[in-house]
Amino acid sequence: MATDEIRLPVEFLTTVAAGADPGSAAARVAAEQARGVADSQLGGPLLAALLAKPYRDSAPNWLLEAAVANGLRQTETEYEYLTDSTSLLVLALVHPDCDPALRADALRRCSDRRLGSLGAADRPADLCAAVVDELRRRVPQPPYMTPELLKKPTPAQVVLQTESLHDDVFEAAVALLPDGPDRTRLKNEDSDAWSGRIRAAFDAWGRMWSNVLEQHPDRHPQLIDMTSATWANQVVRDQLLGSVPWTVEPKLLRRIALDDLSRFDAAMLTTRICTFLQDGSSKEEAREHFAAELSALEETDRRDIEALYLQDDGFEARWGTDSAVSWVSHAADGPWRLILNPAEAKPAYGDPHPWRSHADELTDLGRHFAETAVQALRTWKSKDLYGISRAADLRWIRDMLVHLPELTPAVEATVRLVIRDARHSRSGPQSYDYKSQEDRRRFDELLDAITRIVADPAPQPPATRRTALGDPEEVTVRSLSAASAEVLDAYLDRHAGDDDLVEKALLSLALHGRRGRPAFDSVLARHSDPRHAIHTLTRELRHRLGGSPANREAWAREILALPDCPSETVLALPAWTALKARGHRYDSTHPTVLALVEAALGDDHQAWQRFADSPISNSGPSAWLRLGDILTAATDETARPKPPTSL
Repeated sequence: MATDEIRLPVEFLTTVAAGADPGSAAARVAAEQARGVADSQLGGPLLAALLAKPYRDSAPNWLLEAAVANGLRQTETEYEYLTDSTSLLVLALVHPDCDPALRADALRRCSDRRLGSLGAADRPADLCAAVVDELRRRVPQPPYMTPELLKKPTPAQVVLQTESLHDDVFEAAVALLPDGPDRTRLKNEDSDAWSGRIRAAFDAWGRMWSNVLEQHPDRHPQLIDMTSATWANQVVRDQLLGSVPWTVEPKLLRRIALDDLSRFDAAMLTTRICTFLQDGSSKEEAREHFAAELSALEETDRRDIEALYLQDDGFEARWGTDSAVSWVSHAADGPWRLILNPAEAKPAYGDPHPWRSHADELTDLGRHFAETAVQALRTWKSKDLYGISRAADLRWIRDMLVHLPELTPAVEATVRLVIRDARHSRSGPQSYDYKSQEDRRRFDELLDAITRIVADPAPQPPATRRTALGDPEEVTVRSLSAASAEVLDAYLDRHAGDDDLVEKALLSLALHGRRGRPAFDSVLARHSDPRHAIHTLTRELRHRLGGSPANREAWAREILALPDCPSETVLALPAWTALKARGHRYDSTHPTVLALVEAALGDDHQAWQRFADSPISNSGPSAWLRLGDILTAATDETARPKPPTSL
């Protein structure tokens, strides 16, 4: 039978080719049949099987050309890994009989993303070398960074989206990444437009590097070395510290973080020099007085300080007196924000990112930052009525307080002055655009958090300051209700013996009927007179707790669960709530309540009728009528009681 008359299923031929020996009749049949289906999508597996086994060492040109054409024709999608197009291309392009011209032409026809997949770490060196050549052809030299390159990335940026690249491909792609912004002023471009363009491009450059660093976490040290002595090196370090710190190996993160903190020395020296000048000293005296400290700085920092403040044409000293505060404020709001607040490192949706650094390691870095911030706090001075007006002006204060091992009286005293000035700013003029309103909301949250920390007179360990509750005399039932069991227990421990605080805590356990809180009886046991406290709170429930039926039900549930709860306390419960309290079954009345009602009304039919006609209800003022008052009115035939007041 002639070969061209053979008609067999492609799947069968693929299986035959995968097991056929070179030169066998089965291999020849599969190859001849492949000619007929090479141009179809079904031909891909057959061509791959032929190149993988019978034609692995030697293959005709038509087979290699068909494999390349079939592989390139596959539609590239986000799910390309489901197709065999890339593996087919690899088989063809790495084949010993593949002509270099065919390989180069195939790579030229690949998309940028396909080029990256062909340069993966497990690809042969020859193929990766060809990928590098093609990448360099597409990017003869790195362009200047612009924001548009985030939307339409260069081939080097796209190739680096492949997770695991061959070393040669990775190094070539990194070397071809966009360079820093073009600082040349365009024609008819004023200074404001120029600075705005540079700033936008620099921000885009940081985001580009952040994407690369997040995609290749195991290459962070390599990227630091590759960018040494370039502008990009500091950008890489800043992005590792501030944008993707959860991906960084702990020792490297610590080294970068402490190196960054060392840059504070220049800011602190700037503040001291400018304060020295503000106090009336001359610039010559300042140069002489601070000569040793200036010489200890890095050359760039020293030149900047001298040019800005110690030259005759430099800035006025008053502009540099807050350099130390500005440095820590920028750090807390930028590069250090996620290290100081690890829970904020999360995607738009979902749980926070897992960190490579242990919580204790992050806590220690937070301590280093806080101790640096204390140095800046010593230089802080009140400026004017609206000197503190942004959330960034307070974030570093909050983070410092949260991470300091101990709050000293000196720190607390200065922070109270900051609080005073921040409160003044609340009365200042406000903008009503969304960004300003959002910053004001965050400003208020930070100010409240700082106030609660310094308002608590008892020593607080750092772990609890982030959720500080403030002065026990000012803390509210509502704020206590939002605290976790650990926070509430620690707060009560620090203020042992404060009966008023214990009573607020008891009421907070019933607010909104929240579950998963400390045991009611364990909090009650902290009171010096539990029996009297629980009775008084129950009688004054409308005034002390108020709220919805859920609040009353939660309180009644806790009261009735207490062992040996006094009858007079049960009788002080709101009548409707008490009568609706469940017993052992879902549809039964609580036995304690039932026993008290039966004991009070006995066999008096008229008393039972008056009790049934009582004005109790589930809502409104009548919902607060006490069970004991209702029973008394029913048995004594007295006037119906009035609801207790809420004030």
